This record gives sequence, structure tokens and C-alpha cells, in this order.
Amino acid sequence: MGYPIHTDSMAVGTSIYLTWITGAIVISIGLMPLFKPDYAKIRISGFIDMFRRYWAHMIVVFSVYLWKDLLDQLDRILMANTQLDMTPYVYAIEGDIVFFIQSELQNSLLSVGLTHFYVMGFMAVTFSSFVYPIFFDDRYMADRVSLSMFWVYILAIPFYLFFNVRVTGNYIPEMETIAYDLTPEIHNWFIQIDPFTNGMPSLHIGLPFAIWLTMERWDSDERWLRYRRLLLLFIVLTGFTILYLGIHWVSDIIGGIIVAVIAVEITSKTHAPIWRFADERLFSRRLARAIDDPKKWTSESWKMVKNLFSPLKQPSSSQTKAFIASLLFITSSVLLWDATHQDFPIEGVNPTKAAGSEGWVVGIEEIGPDININLWNVSTQQETVIGGISWVTPPSIELSNNSFILFDNFHLDFFQLDNISLDKIEPIFSITENLTSDKFSIGENVHGDPYLVKVTNGSMEIINVLLNQTVLSNEIGNLTAIEASGSFIASAFNTANGPIINVTTLFSPSIEINILIETFSNDLNDEYLERLYEVPVDYNNSTVLDIEMDENFIVITVDVGPLNRLILIDTLTGEQTMLSNPLWPAESPSIEGNYIAFLQRPITSPSINLDPLNFNRDVFLWDIDGDQGAIQIPTEDNSDHYDPYMLSNGITWITIDEDGNSELVIYQLENTFEEYSSVVLQAAVLLLIPLLLVWSQQSALEKRPRD
Repeated sequence: MGYPIHTDSMAVGTSIYLTWITGAIVISIGLMPLFKPDYAKIRISGFIDMFRRYWAHMIVVFSVYLWKDLLDQLDRILMANTQLDMTPYVYAIEGDIVFFIQSELQNSLLSVGLTHFYVMGFMAVTFSSFVYPIFFDDRYMADRVSLSMFWVYILAIPFYLFFNVRVTGNYIPEMETIAYDLTPEIHNWFIQIDPFTNGMPSLHIGLPFAIWLTMERWDSDERWLRYRRLLLLFIVLTGFTILYLGIHWVSDIIGGIIVAVIAVEITSKTHAPIWRFADERLFSRRLARAIDDPKKWTSESWKMVKNLFSPLKQPSSSQTKAFIASLLFITSSVLLWDATHQDFPIEGVNPTKAAGSEGWVVGIEEIGPDININLWNVSTQQETVIGGISWVTPPSIELSNNSFILFDNFHLDFFQLDNISLDKIEPIFSITENLTSDKFSIGENVHGDPYLVKVTNGSMEIINVLLNQTVLSNEIGNLTAIEASGSFIASAFNTANGPIINVTTLFSPSIEINILIETFSNDLNDEYLERLYEVPVDYNNSTVLDIEMDENFIVITVDVGPLNRLILIDTLTGEQTMLSNPLWPAESPSIEGNYIAFLQRPITSPSINLDPLNFNRDVFLWDIDGDQGAIQIPTEDNSDHYDPYMLSNGITWITIDEDGNSELVIYQLENTFEEYSSVVLQAAVLLLIPLLLVWSQQSALEKRPRD
């Protein structure tokens, strides 16, 4: 797609990446004799000299690679917080042009060849275009090519953050993302280095086009003529490739060309002042001067700084324009910071367990020998102490709507949240007996009264907690998971054909639905997992471990052998959708309204007999009404996460850092911009009025005809 590819994007142990990057370097070096200037000679010493002579150029070009991870994180956060998505508008303009190209020409040989060309070809052209001028010591062209590459990336950043366009294969139902799904290894690599929303502009077009245009403009003696022709051929073939593979829209290609043209224009205005300051040869002279006469060097440096700011004594339209740009940049930065920092910790809370529902969060802390259990109102930050027995070990938590239970192997307390003004709440119902093999869930009958579902040794009891009565008792066998929501109860059973979900109401009117969990991946992924874990994927003998549900949807955690997957079931239609990446272990789903939160362990450097516990769990969000798939909620690196729960307007989870310290985090899905952001935005708008007036007057006076 748009971003460059680099070693930090994926663990360097992946064989496909090493193959691509090695191939790109070999191709670039191997083609040197064909595309070098006629005067140049190829010497081994040239590789050493280019590092010595052009290290500043390398910093300029390769600095863009350092931004990638940060920008990907920001992009994913913005997508999760703001749902910025321009794809429907692009599709409304283009329709199914790209689908026609793919469907008419698709064949396996073309798919394999163009996938490798898409990655390795882009690497080779990027590497060659920068290395050839500096290797052959063409400083005139190196100055311009390196800056053009730099400005292309700079110009693309606002589009990637605020003009999200998804890949065609993930948006047009009939299309395939051929390159991303060619093999499980390639899919696993791409999903780490590409958020799949950075379509506009296409840098696979923009970057080589900017390089070609730069050489076309400044290659006056035609020394790079053969290489320019190669670039032109590459651009044409890449344009077809990115459309065929289900990655880019036609508009993305146009956007890449426009960005390239602008980047070259900026290069023409900036190359002289930038390299007048950043030329590597000048650094040596300045360093020698500073060592020889520090006093004189300090004086000259101070004079240079004063000259830099001297135009501000008599501001012109250029200075005013720069001030306006700075104001817009600062305002945008504040808004971007606010939009990408929606999670905040509950101060002073370091829980070992937590659960949440609607606007409530229950957390359990172990402080020495004591176990403290507290309840928080997310919107008011009010804290309430939870009463009941003194727990010897941290109990489990089950929370649903306005009721929750705490339980261990010997005791259960049932609480209601009707009176939130109390400083301490006590249980309204308790069970004290051996509960080792019991499963529990909370629901409500048709009158809104809470009930407790208790399953023990093949027997299910429905207990009215207000009356402390068992209202129903049924024998139930082969049960693996159970969950209640309102008056509905979902149960999972193993059968010879695979697991079945039974949905029923035990109150009038009675409803019963049986849903067989279908095969939900493909043979290629399953064979890859079997090689990786040495455990076969077995759908017939898979087991439902956990169920979460609301009125219309059920989310289940299914153990298919090598790992667990998450499946979303529409109870009205029976339609099944895989939420998790089929190659990553998933767990802990939570559903509230239209959103589902869950955990996945992104396996970034797979190897035979790998241990998934070596990879931290990350929080993902799925919008049922949207069509963007699972969106990762970026958090601090090297932190583990567990117990995610959807709230009425956000997500809560526990974060554990590298030192083992835990923190209860609330992540807001609403109120993207806080009050201070609105104040900054309003102030910027008000300041723009006089600044624009001053700038327009200055421009008019400067352009006034002189006698």
C-alpha cells in the first residue's frame, strides 16, 4: 500500500521478508552495470565512500522509516475513535472498475508473480533510486532525489491520518485481497506492517513517479536516461499490479501522481537552502573550525542565528504565512493528541481482576493479605465499596446489566446496582456450598427481575434471587458453556458434527433455536497452523469454551485445536462471522450494543512449536454495524492486557507492564475531543481572522506595481 516496509515492522526472522529484501538488494546491485551513467565505474570502494559522503542524505530518506510505526499507531487509534472512512465516497465515484480488472484477468500464476513484484519490486526501485546517485557520486541528482522522496512521505501523512481509504479487496464484496492472502505467512506479515486503510495516495505510484519526474526535470545531460525509462515501465506495471491484487483504487493512483508532482515542486524550492546547511562536506569544515577557534565559531554561529530571525523585525507576507501554518500545525497537533488518547487509568487502582457492563466496572485488588473489591461508576468516577464475606482468594466476577456476582469454589454473592448513592453495597442473595464444577450466568425474566443460572453436574437451575427460589430445574448433558442475557439463555453442546449453540427462553412465550457452528477458515490457514503447532485443526471435535450474548447476537470462543477463534452469530439469521484473525489465538469476548471487545495474541515471528504465551495480548474492537473488521486499540508496547469488557460508551481492561504492575484502564468511544481541545480550536479560529487580514494586506502591498 502506501507506507514503506522496514525491518521493525515485523520480526526479522520471517523467511518471506528476508527473501524479499535480499532479492531486492541483489536485483538492485545486479542491474547497476545496465543503468549507471556512461562515465561511471563500479568499484567495491564505492559502497564505503557513499556512506562517508552521503550520510546526511541517508538520514533524510530513512527517517521516514522511523515514523511508520508511530503513524500506524495513530492511524489505528483514529480509526477506532472517529471511524473516519472515505471509502464509500471513492466507491461511489469509481464503482466496480477494479473488480472488473481482477475478475477478468485473475489466474494463479499472475497472482503469485505480481504479489512478489508488488513488494520486492517496490523495495528494489526505492533502494536503487536512492543508492545509484550516491554510489556514482552524482551529488546534483542525489540532492534532489532524496528530497523528493522525503516530501512525498511528508505530503502523504495527512491523507493517511484523516483521509482513510480501505483496500479494494476488503471493501468490494466480490473482490479478493490477492496479495495479502496469497499464503498464511504473507498474510501474517502484511497484517503487521499495513493497517489496510492507507490507500490514498498510493506511494507505490507516488514514490517512483516523483523520482522519475525529478530525474526527468534535472537530468539535463541524459546520464540517467536508461534508468528513467525503467522507472516509467515500473510505474505502468505497478499501476496494473495494485489494481489487480485488490489493494488500490484508481483514485489512489491519481492521488499518488498529484502528491509526486507537488513533492517535486517543493524540492525545487527547498533543495538549495536545505543542502546549503545539511551538505555533509560542510559539517567537516564546521567541526574543524569549531575545534580550531571555538570563540570565533561561536560568534559566527550566533550571527547566523540572528540573521535567520532578522526578517521578523519587518514581517512580510512570508513570515505571516509561516505563522498561520504554525498555528494550524499546533492546533492540529492538539486535536490529534486528544483524538488518539482516549484511554485513561483509574488512579490508584491496581487490580488483579476486573469486569464491566454498561456504566459499571468492578475491580479486585490484592493488597498484602487483604482482598479489596470496589465498584466504579465510569461516568461519575464514583467509587463504592462492595460488602459481603471476606474473601480468602480473589473471586471470579460475572457482571450483566445492573447485577453482578462474585464467586469462588465455596461461596457466591449476588449484588444489584439499583441504589448507586450508597457508599457500600451488600449482597441480596448468597450461596455457600461446594461450587467447584458450577457454571453461572445472570439474566432477567420478562418482568425485569434478575435470575441466576446455575449449572452443576448436568443439571441446570434457574433461581429467582429476589424470592430466593428455584423456579426451574432441568437435566442438561454434554454442556460446555452457557450464558444468559435478558430472558434468553444460550448453551453450547458438542456433537459428532461439531458444536451446536442452543438458544431458548425459559419463560413464556417459549422460543428455541439450534445453530451448528460451521467451518470458518480455509485449508491453507489450517495446514499452516498444523505445521506451526503440530496440532491439527479439527472442526468436528472443536469445543465452545465461552459464550457472550445480547438480544440479537452471540459471540463464542471456539477451541479448534491449535488455538481459539471467535465467531459472531446473528441469532435472527444464523449468519456466522469470524471476528478473530484465523492465525492468532483469541479470547475474552465482551459485547455491548453494536460493539465487541476481545483479545488477540498477534503472532509476529512464528516458528515451529511456538508458545503463544510469549506474545502479549492486545485489545481489538469490532463494530457490528460497520464493515471495517477488527480494529486494534493501540496501547503501550510490551504491555499485556486482559479482562476487556464493553461498557455503554467505551471499553475497560487491565494492563500489565513489563515490571508486572497492573492498571485498570477506561477507553472512551465517545467524546473524542475534550473541552480543552474545543477551546484551542476556537482560539485558533479567532486568531486566523486578523492573521488572514494582515497576510492579505501584506501580499497586496508586496505585489503593488513599482514606478
